Amino acid sequence: MTKEKISILIPAFNEEDKILLTIKETINVFDKIDYDYEIVIIDDGSIDGTYKIVQENLNFFSGRVKIERYKPNAGKGCAIKYGFDFVSGDYVLFLDADLDLHPSQIINFLKLMEDNKADLVMGSKRHKDSIVNYPNSRKFISNGYYLLIKILFGLPVKDTQTGFKLFRYEALKNSISRIIVKRYAFDLELLVVLHKLGYKIIEGPIYLKPTRAYYNRIGLKAVYDTLIDTLAIFYRLKIKRFYD
Repeated sequence: MTKEKISILIPAFNEEDKILLTIKETINVFDKIDYDYEIVIIDDGSIDGTYKIVQENLNFFSGRVKIERYKPNAGKGCAIKYGFDFVSGDYVLFLDADLDLHPSQIINFLKLMEDNKADLVMGSKRHKDSIVNYPNSRKFISNGYYLLIKILFGLPVKDTQTGFKLFRYEALKNSISRIIVKRYAFDLELLVVLHKLGYKIIEGPIYLKPTRAYYNRIGLKAVYDTLIDTLAIFYRLKIKRFYD
């Protein structure tokens, strides 16, 4: 019988220092599990050598890796939505390019998906079995955002932003076309749509080990933009009924 296939979708922006290691680590993990797989990298308008480095090494990856790109930089949500057109798996895994969340966690996520008949298993920093190590300033922002999401949307999750998510292809296909947000609130909008359509969402534990400072990556403007996008999602959901 043909093996089921997992598409690993990796958005990348200026990741020339990490991208090859991320690819190699991902291949090492997926070569050991009983699934076919492909790695789809979307270069989100990088201005460094990310695209060139991957292109020059494609022959070493036995046809498992492909890379697409666009310019200028448009945000993680845009990269994922764009990249979805290039996946062909029965499942789709969102994986960040920086290895803060190691791809080996897929083994537990696949089991959770099967055991719970879930359409989405998403990594959660708030899961009781998660091991996380990141600055108190980031925890403060995360806690505040969680409370806001809980009040506005009542989603059956405690963490929307962790970048490790495993979807059944059909659930993602039926949801992603409705997404408008292209940057930091993309994950939230996707979850809102999935929940609205009745798909089963569960959370899984993660091991998060930041490899670079979070506070260098998320500034006040990003927090403000996320808040505005979040309120816009609420307006589309509750007032405009856009997702009906």
